[in-house]
Amino acid sequence: MNHEIELKLRLNASELPLLEQALTANTFIAEPTLQLLNRYFDTPTMALSQGGAALRIRQQQVVEQSAGPGTKPSDCQIIQTLKTRGTSSGGLHQRMEWDWPLAEVELDLALIQNADAKDHLSADINLANIGALFTTDFQRKVWLYKQDDTVIELVLDQGSVSTDEHSVDLLELELELKQGNAEVIFQLAHSLAKQCPVLMSDISKAERGYGLLARSEKFQQINKDWSGKVPTFDAQLDVIAAFKTFFSYQLSVWQRSLEIAIWDGQQDHLAKLDLQLQQLQNILGLFTSIDCLPEAQLLQRQFKQAQQTPFEISLVWGQLSLACGHWLYQLETDGAQFTMSAEEQNALSFHAEQLHKGMH
Repeated sequence: MNHEIELKLRLNASELPLLEQALTANTFIAEPTLQLLNRYFDTPTMALSQGGAALRIRQQQVVEQSAGPGTKPSDCQIIQTLKTRGTSSGGLHQRMEWDWPLAEVELDLALIQNADAKDHLSADINLANIGALFTTDFQRKVWLYKQDDTVIELVLDQGSVSTDEHSVDLLELELELKQGNAEVIFQLAHSLAKQCPVLMSDISKAERGYGLLARSEKFQQINKDWSGKVPTFDAQLDVIAAFKTFFSYQLSVWQRSLEIAIWDGQQDHLAKLDLQLQQLQNILGLFTSIDCLPEAQLLQRQFKQAQQTPFEISLVWGQLSLACGHWLYQLETDGAQFTMSAEEQNALSFHAEQLHKGMH
């Protein structure tokens, strides 16, 4: 079992040369390039997905540059992986992961049933009903970044996600903490975002696959509605906990809309961006103990700058999303607590009501 900590950045092919230029700098150590084919499994009712889990079999091989044109692959590794629901703080994902080597591409459910992994799955899931649903096929370029005792692996994945009926291009950069201080991940991401338009993303490859399935008549039962994730008002929360809950939710909603509208080019989603950006900004002003902080004031200035920026691929959006995520992570590790005043409780309660109304 591994404890995975990573940050994901989305980019488009037109910006890829800028990113690769930054990644070939002397501070990054290039590792062998990999070819990966993943098959994802679930029950017909999507029980694993609904429980926040993902099950896959990965075929992985090193791609070695040959003397002539083309490439030749090394021996193939086959790995069965289960990832369970984790936590996300400011875009930094933490979750549990189990890997089991296989001799062939055939799901071995006994590996799950005989490990502590089963304790992290719903008891209602019938593993016997699991079958293959979609694939991801991509080439992975790998770099290592070292700073003192911290080691971060950067992986650039380019390929596709496919079902029997649909396919979508895949291009993302993941920064995964191998050892050391997670704060360095944000420092590194900020540096890259100054050189290349990227966007912090919390959409996994598995979710992209389920999104494709949802476009099929056969899988209309897949629930892609975000209304179930809208936070509710809780007067018992302290200021920091309440702020993190609502700001994190609205950051995720805004990032997803931004990614769909700008990075995926679906213009019909542009109308949502102004409102969602305003809602994200408004939550900063709900709490006096938050609004007066230097970090909050800096974010407000970045929001005002962003509001003057056209909704198109640019450095501004990636830097703003990372600034929001970074501060959320710092609040997570700070441990400060402030009691909500009656005025703040009323303001947050009204804010929550408006969010729920907006989903209906």
